[in-house]
Amino acid sequence: MSLAFLTADAALSRELHARSPMERSAVAAGARLSRVEGWNVANAYSEPSIEWGRLTRTVGFIDRSSLGKLEIQAEPEALARIVARASGGLVLEAGSASCAEGTWWCPVTPGRVLVLSEPAVAAAVRAEATGASEAEPGTVSVLDVTCGLAALSLIGPGARELLARFCAIDVRPALAPTGSFRPGSVARTPGYLLLERSDSLLVLVGWALGEYLWQVVADAAADLGGGPVGAEALIHLLERDDA
Repeated sequence: MSLAFLTADAALSRELHARSPMERSAVAAGARLSRVEGWNVANAYSEPSIEWGRLTRTVGFIDRSSLGKLEIQAEPEALARIVARASGGLVLEAGSASCAEGTWWCPVTPGRVLVLSEPAVAAAVRAEATGASEAEPGTVSVLDVTCGLAALSLIGPGARELLARFCAIDVRPALAPTGSFRPGSVARTPGYLLLERSDSLLVLVGWALGEYLWQVVADAAADLGGGPVGAEALIHLLERDDA
């Protein structure tokens, strides 16, 4: 008897890809999707000039749930050594994340770190962290939580104002400079906040609440003249800033 029906078709397997919990809302908002590093990603929603205006004059928000996310737990001294080995020498301080080669290392507690990286390098970062942890005695956990946390970036001059519409975490520049990392209540649910740049805030909540977060942010952004932005506009902005 043939058991071929138990084997996934090769062509079908190549079509499998990851989906953000915000995808349905993004499509309803007019997102044009493409596959990037195995993920469905919203490339654009409207005319480039409209999205560019949101990023540079009002505020835009972009689904970044495809970011690689690791959670490393260990005794504080062991964790500090793991981070140093895996990141090229970073020393973390409470309340402040550090970036090395595009990957953010975010201290949640003295014994717990959240690591955020772009999908293209997520596997390499995970391998580095796992390798660094193997040298430590005792209990060490390196857990991939990519599909445990949804992520949304708020970008533009109105990013901090947009956050204030649904989150009580204080991000005034004097109290929260670039690199600040804050666990706390986001839209009345536990989450994290990372200030990637002065006008770019990354918000993370539980995966199951991703669609809820999208709706909360979309409603608040509309009042400020903002709206969703695709990956193409974000890449153009980052290229401009790096020039």
